[in-house]
Amino acid sequence: MRAGRRRPGGVTVYTAERGEATTTLILLAVAFLLLSLAIAAASVGVQPATAYTAKEIAGYRLTAPVFLRFEQASRLVTDAIRQDPKLAENPLFTRDVALLDDVVVAATTLDGRLRDEPSLAAALKKSGMTDREYTTFALALFAARLAHGFVQSGAMRFVPEGVARDNVAFVDSHRDAVMAVLRSLGLEDP
Repeated sequence: MRAGRRRPGGVTVYTAERGEATTTLILLAVAFLLLSLAIAAASVGVQPATAYTAKEIAGYRLTAPVFLRFEQASRLVTDAIRQDPKLAENPLFTRDVALLDDVVVAATTLDGRLRDEPSLAAALKKSGMTDREYTTFALALFAARLAHGFVQSGAMRFVPEGVARDNVAFVDSHRDAVMAVLRSLGLEDP
C-alpha cells in the first residue's frame, strides 16, 4: 500500500521505511489515551447514579471556569493523597497501561474512588466540583492533551472539527497551566 493512501476506517498507515508521519482520527488518539491511562483497579461498590457513556466524555467541552475549579480540586485531591499512605500507595492516575480499561470503565472507577474515599470526596466538595464533573473533565482533558501532543509532534496532522478540536485548542491556549496540573497528578514529566 502506498503512503498516504487510506485504508477502510480512515486511518493512514505509517510507513517506517519512508519515515512519513501518520494521520489518525481523534477517536484513535482518545482510545490510545484511555488505554494508557490507568485508573487504579479498586473495585467500585456503588455505581454512579447515571452510567457514563463514551459519547458523553468525548462530547465534553473544556472551559476556563471549570478548569479553574479542576485545578483547585486537583490540588486538594493531591494533598489528600499525600496525607493518606493508603491512597499514596494506590494513586488515582498512573502512567502504567491498563489494557483492559475503556473510557466507561475508567470513568466509573475514578468516579467511584472520588465518591467512596472520604478524604477525596471532601476535597471535591471543598472545591465545588462533583465527582462526575471532575471525572468527565479529567478524562476529556487527558484526551485533549494527548491529541495536542500528537499534533505538536507531527504524528497527527489535524484534529477534526468540533469538540475535539476545541478541546485541543483549549489545551494549547492553557498549555502551562494544563501541564502543571497534570504534573501535580503524576501524569506529565517535570
